[in-house]
Amino acid sequence: MLFRSSEKGKISQLKIDFSDVPLPPVAKPKFTSIDLFAGIGGFRIALQNLGGKCVFSSEWNHQPKETYYKNYGEVPFGDLTRLSHLKLLHKGLDVLAGGFPCQPFSRAGVSAREALGQNHGFKCENQGQLFFNILEIAKKHRPRMLILENVGNLIRHDSGYTFAVIRERIEKFLGYSFNFSVYNTNTLVPQNRVRCIIVAFRDGTPHGWKMPKLAGQPLPLKSILENVPCDSPYTLTDKMWLGHIRRSDRNVARGTGFTAYVKDLDKPSTTLVARYYKDGKECLIPQPNHPRELPRMLTPRECARLQGFPEEFEPHKSKVNAYKQFGNAVPVPLVKFVAEHALSHI
Repeated sequence: MLFRSSEKGKISQLKIDFSDVPLPPVAKPKFTSIDLFAGIGGFRIALQNLGGKCVFSSEWNHQPKETYYKNYGEVPFGDLTRLSHLKLLHKGLDVLAGGFPCQPFSRAGVSAREALGQNHGFKCENQGQLFFNILEIAKKHRPRMLILENVGNLIRHDSGYTFAVIRERIEKFLGYSFNFSVYNTNTLVPQNRVRCIIVAFRDGTPHGWKMPKLAGQPLPLKSILENVPCDSPYTLTDKMWLGHIRRSDRNVARGTGFTAYVKDLDKPSTTLVARYYKDGKECLIPQPNHPRELPRMLTPRECARLQGFPEEFEPHKSKVNAYKQFGNAVPVPLVKFVAEHALSHI
């Protein structure tokens, strides 16, 4: 959706040609949604697949904006803390969706900030406070449902205080009912990715409704792999692989730190992270046919599949940015799974 100001200062709507974008909006939507902290649109795809139309999106980072525009034909608005642009929001909003920044609450993020003497959680001024901007938007526009995502560690951060504040603010400040569950997405995508999903209803949780439970067996990593030649740019150099081995041995000996090993392709991968572009140590693919058995990194397309993005989705042209963006993304099938169970009750 794009807007312009008329001569009289009123806001009018411009029509956009979506015919040449991979993931155009739904022609006859069943509900409306807004996409906050949009990233590359994981929430948007999931809700579009359920018949929703995104009427507003917000993302401050320039590179994800480029990817968002390439795939949806729209450029998200910028800084969410500048609320003046929210006058553009439609009335009668159905769903507010967003994965507010997880780094201040994740185990790795907390450890890194503590090591550097930096604040984490709500005390992180740049990212930790953005949850409260969601509350202000919801307070003003009263969507029928909120669906929010963060790391599984959110419920344990600061001995549970952070999560208690989130619940209290949603229930008392907004007056919404509060529901949550922690999911490992490995039955939906071949990745061990643990996420906390919050669903809040404006008019109270429907009678008998509960957060849905995942079922099934974990999916194998081999199910999303491409046929990549051994001499591809994704193969590690001898120096890099030797460095991984030495670092892993040191960390095992001292009982702490990250390790880097090739993955068992019959099991899900470990969690895809934004730093993956640096050396790929979180998920290395064995190449037994390589002359020196050097492993390789995942390709951007494989990362897209790990997060459940459709094949027509176009990653950022820069591999570094593509890896970062998929590492920060929400698993599309998880959002669809939870939202599908909730939408029928609003």
